[in-house]
Amino acid sequence: MSKVVIGNAFLLLSILFASGSQVVLKALFNETGPLKADSLLLEQLFAEGRFVRLFAAVAMIVIAFIFWALSLSRLELSYAYPIACSSALIVVFFSVLFLGEAVSVRMWWGTVLIVVGTALLASPTSDTPPGS
Repeated sequence: MSKVVIGNAFLLLSILFASGSQVVLKALFNETGPLKADSLLLEQLFAEGRFVRLFAAVAMIVIAFIFWALSLSRLELSYAYPIACSSALIVVFFSVLFLGEAVSVRMWWGTVLIVVGTALLASPTSDTPPGS
């Protein structure tokens, strides 16, 4: 397999793990309510039943970072970063699917436009920068 195919596979895994971690964290915050920066913060997060999910979310963030590093070692940053921004669409989809959040048609269109815009940034172009 080429380094680009493997790099894109790592990039996809990074996006999926990062998006999943956001949904798990939000599910925890739905239970705890707004976190306060006081001594009860750790008590809220480490309450019975929450520790495993908090650990899973942190583990998914670490795994996402490892896959991100692996993808960057094979892909151009100017290509990988805009593609990684497409995680916005996945996070919205996961929030509807797993958290039952309501997303309006306008929000879906806005999210799709963001993804399309970032894809355009990542697509190869024949334009030559001025002065080249």
